[in-house]
Amino acid sequence: MSKRYFGSCCPDLFDAMHTPPNSFLRVEDSDVLFLTVGYNQTPQGMAWFDHAVIFCPFCGSQLQTKEEIQKKATSQT
Repeated sequence: MSKRYFGSCCPDLFDAMHTPPNSFLRVEDSDVLFLTVGYNQTPQGMAWFDHAVIFCPFCGSQLQTKEEIQKKATSQT
């Protein structure tokens, strides 16, 4: 399976993924793009809430499908 290059749909997504030192957009080892949507302090430490990105938040291009995400998630276990 080939790795997808996220951020090629528009310069805004590319910049958001690569310019800040601690971007809230990240690509997991499973090749799924996630956006951190929240966080909470717990007794065990910081907890991050991530959501898979289906459409580019800047240009609206479809980046991945629910089926692709599900397939990649189940192949990692």
